[in-house]
Amino acid sequence: MRGIMQPFSFFYCLKYRELFSGAANRYKLIKSWMKIAGIILSAAFATLLFPASFAQQSVSSIHFEENQHNFGIIKESDGAVHHDFSFTNKGTEPLVVTDVRAGGGISVLRWTRSPVMPGASGTITVEFNPANMPGRFNRSITVNATGNPPSVLLRLLGEVQPREKGPEELYPYETGPLRLRSNHISFGTVSPGSLKTDTLQVINLSGDELTLSFTGIPGYVNIEAVPGLLKPGDRGSIAATWDAGVIDDWGMITHSFRVLVNGISHGRNIVYLTANIQEDFSLLSEEERSNSPLIEFEGRVFDFGKIRHGDKVEHDFVFINSGKSDLVIRRVKSGCGCTAIEPQKTLLRPGESGSIKAVFNSRGFRGRQSKGITVISNDPANPNIVLRITGEVLAE
Repeated sequence: MRGIMQPFSFFYCLKYRELFSGAANRYKLIKSWMKIAGIILSAAFATLLFPASFAQQSVSSIHFEENQHNFGIIKESDGAVHHDFSFTNKGTEPLVVTDVRAGGGISVLRWTRSPVMPGASGTITVEFNPANMPGRFNRSITVNATGNPPSVLLRLLGEVQPREKGPEELYPYETGPLRLRSNHISFGTVSPGSLKTDTLQVINLSGDELTLSFTGIPGYVNIEAVPGLLKPGDRGSIAATWDAGVIDDWGMITHSFRVLVNGISHGRNIVYLTANIQEDFSLLSEEERSNSPLIEFEGRVFDFGKIRHGDKVEHDFVFINSGKSDLVIRRVKSGCGCTAIEPQKTLLRPGESGSIKAVFNSRGFRGRQSKGITVISNDPANPNIVLRITGEVLAE
């Protein structure tokens, strides 16, 4: 800094007398002094910053020959495939790969862990397992290393050709000598008064002929085996028909029945039935929708805060029909631990209000709770509304 300040001392001495020679020259002298000072200070900062700039260039730098690899089409039956990603240290300091992380299906087998000298190379070996991953894939690998850049993103691409599955895999549910593709028949959404049929595929992998029969069938469902007799190696189905005109219910309904093979009830022979009884509003015109009922709640969530184990809480969910036609409450369903009392009025004129009382019994529950109550109505915009009771049940 002493060398830098010398021009200031010289300039000061040179101009000392002129500075006080008169007011006319004072402004010009100050302006000249400030200009020279700016040039000197800029040069000083440039001198100070130069070593830092130079130091920043002395770092390690990882560069890959390829940032992605495409396996093309691979067969699931052939098993795992491997690839080596090669990199070079193009910096001036030793490089260390600190971490390598990969996406689903990829395993990082190994990488060069010792310091890589400037100009030297290293590898990262990865493995992709195509098991149970049919179709196209695009997985990422993140490489963290010292130097610049601190991380690099690599990619593995390709397409898995699925292997042919055996009958044991296609029909994983075993009921004695019979195998089923699933233990669930879902009818999806069923309109009131309609019929809907779905089937469950079965196969006979035994050496005997099999006949199927069923017990515990609900009155609104018809079940039959197609064909009635399964010879060894034969495939068949269990055909189920849901009659929504028989059952007087709404919303999600679950039931089950048992499968008997040659009249014998084997273990794991329960098949579940589910259906969502819901009105079909898709055919309503714009005018019909504009004149439809509209259910609106003052609040859909009630937080009871903290209560002791065994205590009960009650809450009235208040609602109003803001639409232009009659609102009909079809059904109110509550979850485990929560009871919802049917509203006193299930038919509300436009502008009328109602309420649904919900009761939560905390016995048997501890910790944070969130219980749901489903309100099903003829409001086409909100046919199913879920109300919630939340809070914390303290331990005894």
